Amino acid sequence: MPKKREVCLYSLEQLALIIKTKSGIVYSNQAGGYSCLQPSVEGVLTILEDDTKELLQNLSKYCLNKTKLTIEDANFLDELLMSYYGAGKFLSIDRKRLDDSMEAWLNVIIDNKTLDKTILNGFDEDEGVLTWSNSD
Repeated sequence: MPKKREVCLYSLEQLALIIKTKSGIVYSNQAGGYSCLQPSVEGVLTILEDDTKELLQNLSKYCLNKTKLTIEDANFLDELLMSYYGAGKFLSIDRKRLDDSMEAWLNVIIDNKTLDKTILNGFDEDEGVLTWSNSD
């Protein structure tokens, strides 16, 4: 029986995208602000371009201590993601997973049509998790 392969992202200092796919690797992070939840998902992780960390700072500030999202939150976050070149232009908040999205763990839809192929190439998957360091 193969070993369970897990990667803990507690010390993550960048904005990262976990592409949900069968990989045999499960990523977990502390999320939800002071609730200290530990969501996890199987996939492939990539660091997103955010040189100034402005997008990361704005996501962190807006999502502070949220343990689930509303439609209004999703609309705001979509606008925020679209306003940054590269890092978020191909992502939108997954409206079906609002109850599972929180600070440092946003379920997203990956738009493969607008995806810059220099960032990700050869992926057909359209679901992921945008994650970063939790605030607590």
